[in-house]
Amino acid sequence: MPLIWVLTGGKTGDNAQVLRAARAMDLPFEVKRIVLRPEFETAKPKVEPSLHIVELAASDTFSPPWPDLVITIGRRLSLAALWIKQQSGGKTRIALFNAPKGRAADFDLVVVPAYYSFPDGPGVCRIGLPLIAADPARVNKARQDFASTFEDLLRPLHVLLLGGDMGARRLDAGFVTKTLRRMQEGFARDGSIYVSTSRRTPADAAEAVARALRPQDRLYRWREGAADNPYFGLLAHGDSFTVTADSLSMLTEVARLGRPLAIAEPPEQVSLWRRLARPFLRPGSRDLGAAADFLIRGGHAIRLGESLPQASLPPADDTPKVVERLRRIALHGD
Repeated sequence: MPLIWVLTGGKTGDNAQVLRAARAMDLPFEVKRIVLRPEFETAKPKVEPSLHIVELAASDTFSPPWPDLVITIGRRLSLAALWIKQQSGGKTRIALFNAPKGRAADFDLVVVPAYYSFPDGPGVCRIGLPLIAADPARVNKARQDFASTFEDLLRPLHVLLLGGDMGARRLDAGFVTKTLRRMQEGFARDGSIYVSTSRRTPADAAEAVARALRPQDRLYRWREGAADNPYFGLLAHGDSFTVTADSLSMLTEVARLGRPLAIAEPPEQVSLWRRLARPFLRPGSRDLGAAADFLIRGGHAIRLGESLPQASLPPADDTPKVVERLRRIALHGD
């Protein structure tokens, strides 16, 4: 039986993807939790076999026997995966979710969503969306737990989920106010709007929303570890959803529900030469606008301002496709 390690970090959405795939493999695996040193939470280190970005005392330990397969995600955790492979004398294989930001040839399998620029190859597994889905049991529990929270709100209940800045696209006060007004004057003219911010939502954007609410609308401001976060309750009770284009996890979880979904995309604030250079993005570059395009082309969502459908087509779940590749590399090494 192969020895499999799954490296997880501090990003809930990233962890959910690799753990979902690992559980679906129907093979035993061990989770190795990595805590980054504070200065590397946002920094972009060079991709190399190294643990210099890891807070070793707070992380799980790495020691022989070295695994046959490491499954992980993202730039920072890939450094630890490469270090493990180095310690094993090159015998450990690495399955990396999302396009590598360097040393691509050192990864044995790369799971690449549609919004990454990355060349095809025998070790590349292309998927549409991240392997994210809201836990049905958690949604069903939230349906009961939050029933009283929403029972007095006017129906339909239109949900607006706010993420944060997306590179040159800024989630500023003007954009969120315009988004809310378009909903209030359009498909959400009747009923109520429930706005929920996230960890990345700028404070001035939340304040702008608070000023633009109608009497029947509501706002939840995200707080670390808060027990009253209504996110899963909104997934259970919402009749339509509008999600900002930056949040891949929220977009994917909502899209898989099959409910009416509109994408609110902030205007791009980039120079003309950068727009012209986009078709020539270096391998591994991520274009979150491509994720919105993927959902819209597939009939899974519309852009805010277009006619909202009665329901959206849930996107395909590529977990079986990824699991087939993971099992092959774990059991047969290819």
